Amino acid sequence: MIGLLLVLFVQSGAQARTPAEIDAIVLDAMGRQNIAGMAVAIVRDNGLYYAKGYGYDDPAHTIPVTTSTLFRWGSLSKTLTATAALKLAEDNPAFSLEDRVIEHVDYWPRVGDKADIRIKHLLSNRSGITHYWMEEGCYGNLSPDFERKKHRQITYNARQAVEVFKDQDLCFSPGTGYKYSTFGFSLLGSAIEGASGVSYAGWVSRKIRQPLGMTSLQQATGTRGGFDEDRGRLEYIEEDNAAWRLPGGGWESNIIDLAKFANALVQGSLLNNTARLATSVPGNGTYGYGVFHSPGNTHVWHEGNNRNSRALLYLYPRTGERLGIVIMTNGRHSKPVEIVHRLAWLFIE
Repeated sequence: MIGLLLVLFVQSGAQARTPAEIDAIVLDAMGRQNIAGMAVAIVRDNGLYYAKGYGYDDPAHTIPVTTSTLFRWGSLSKTLTATAALKLAEDNPAFSLEDRVIEHVDYWPRVGDKADIRIKHLLSNRSGITHYWMEEGCYGNLSPDFERKKHRQITYNARQAVEVFKDQDLCFSPGTGYKYSTFGFSLLGSAIEGASGVSYAGWVSRKIRQPLGMTSLQQATGTRGGFDEDRGRLEYIEEDNAAWRLPGGGWESNIIDLAKFANALVQGSLLNNTARLATSVPGNGTYGYGVFHSPGNTHVWHEGNNRNSRALLYLYPRTGERLGIVIMTNGRHSKPVEIVHRLAWLFIE
């Protein structure tokens, strides 16, 4: 029942592993977690070490997952946007993480606490902007999800994306607390537009997509199918247009292009100071600028969670070979981090 495509396997350096060892871990996890289909890629020694698709992409088991299958990034889009913002700060002296958002976004409120939000607050989820629903740290602040009708275009429109939540109360004064927020990254996309002079998507394409050759990276404007588990049985679910939240959750690609992005980050080839992503922010625990990170930055990660899929980027920048593992599954119920940890043990002593 396994549909797969082996792209590359290079026996390079110490602790080279066979496809069978990797397959055994992945297939065992698929069975235990009831995953219909997934794709895995491993980067090390500044290149693609291994990539493969497993299982199926449809409920009838007729379409195999391959390394060309598109999966939604979900919140991995935040890491892409954070990288784009840091690249802009490196390229443009007029754009600083200390800047107030109102310096670059003329349609953001210019009075009250909202006027005090800085770029660094958006990157670190300390802006006070709410998330999709009521959550800890913001009780009583109803979800602005009903305002999605204000984003009328099929593709991402920065102004319309901000209209979804612009009138929502902040959960706290900027810089005084932490609240994970996809909407905060939508506002960051607007700031990138204002400071760069090009569209947010255009900036990402110019500075990340094109240099890395990520030809499958695109806005998630269509419909993608996947699964969730209900009492042990898989339920097929379709998710519609996600481009309205592009900077924080609306990109998609195949596993190869996610691996290219992971490799550029772990190798430090995309930014002058990639470690800046893993900035330690007081009060934030493990969240830095668009990534989670361990003490000492021995590993750096972000996960994306959609209604019917998950994606995970996990980097080990302190290992000699600069190891990176990326996983995309078509099951919301899956636990890709458990698979990553088991795969990492093959390479890390």
